Amino acid sequence: MDLPPELRALVRSERQDVLSLYLDVDPTKPEHQSTHPAYRIWLRNALRDLVDHQPRETAKVLAPLTERVLAHVETRPPGGRGLALFAADGLWQERVLPFPLANRLSYGRPDVVPLLWALEEYNPYAILAVDRERARLLVAYLGRTAVVSEETLELDTSDWRFKAGRPPSFAQRLGTAATRGSQRDTFVARVEDHVRRFWLGAAGATAQWMRDLGIERLVLAGPPEAVGAVRDLLPDPVRGRLVAQVHLSPDAGVPEIVGRTLPVAVEAEHRHEAEVVRRLLDAAGAGSGVLGRAPTVGVLVQEQAMVVVADRDVGGEVWRCQVCGYVAAAPHDRCPTCGGPVEVAPVPQVLPLLAQQSGAALEVVTGTAAEALRPYEGVGALLRYVPGPTRPGPTTPRPTRP
Repeated sequence: MDLPPELRALVRSERQDVLSLYLDVDPTKPEHQSTHPAYRIWLRNALRDLVDHQPRETAKVLAPLTERVLAHVETRPPGGRGLALFAADGLWQERVLPFPLANRLSYGRPDVVPLLWALEEYNPYAILAVDRERARLLVAYLGRTAVVSEETLELDTSDWRFKAGRPPSFAQRLGTAATRGSQRDTFVARVEDHVRRFWLGAAGATAQWMRDLGIERLVLAGPPEAVGAVRDLLPDPVRGRLVAQVHLSPDAGVPEIVGRTLPVAVEAEHRHEAEVVRRLLDAAGAGSGVLGRAPTVGVLVQEQAMVVVADRDVGGEVWRCQVCGYVAAAPHDRCPTCGGPVEVAPVPQVLPLLAQQSGAALEVVTGTAAEALRPYEGVGALLRYVPGPTRPGPTTPRPTRP
């Protein structure tokens, strides 16, 4: 995943004083429509409990920060359905998301796994909304939509010659008038040729924009005739990235286009996640993948992991050296590499950093894909190479397929 610079900095951060907050602020839910929305009540209680369970010196530093976060949430303008916030001394990163996030609060290393999942779940996708007269190329990303390009077909028929009569009306230009004979047939054929060339240009422009922006998913939207024609005109590489077709009227506005295409883009991501987990389970059975916290940490430390797959709600703890950063899944009093002091750290706070340091891609999954991983502690990895014959140990049960 190509992370934004500010999020990449959080993943790499060694800070242990970051308050990470995720909130469901969905205004459409009844519990959030009162004077005191449920998410504010939850946050107030969660922040108080967090401070109460800290050592005295830490609580003194944390209390003002929690007050600042609470005041911000209680006075923030309405917008979005989910809120992600990372706060510390000299740090304030906030993201408003178009979908709810499960309420979650932690203090220590930045907890970025839920946001990484959100970036994958709602990663950028291109929308080509096209009809006979207009083509709009939009890019949607975490609820923000930009119209990248818009083209309108204009037919100039002033120099078109006819055997008799005056040039057709606008209705006739679209082939909807009642003109008869070869005169009409010739005109309609020329209109259809112009429309087809217009669609061909829209398909080519979409392919170029997707290459330039690094976007991997495309949704076509518009009347069935236009969608079907443009689909057939897309270059082969882009056609392979087409995840859905949505039938819309030509006069659909941008909010309707995004509202209709976002669910199908998410559904395509869910299919992708399910396929990744299936591959992982098959690979683990064949010895080219591992399942479970300890085996996954082991192959990451040895830089053998190619792809790490994790449940968005993965839990557990690891032991991390405060000096050299060595990570182990089993308890250690001292670092086995440098002898430095070891701290206990939650898996969600360490896994993204460990994956990035070892050069492994991180795939965060949810729903049915995550459920299939939970018997194996919610995490596993596909290997770059198989070092030799391996047998699953007691912490790595060989998956059984139904």
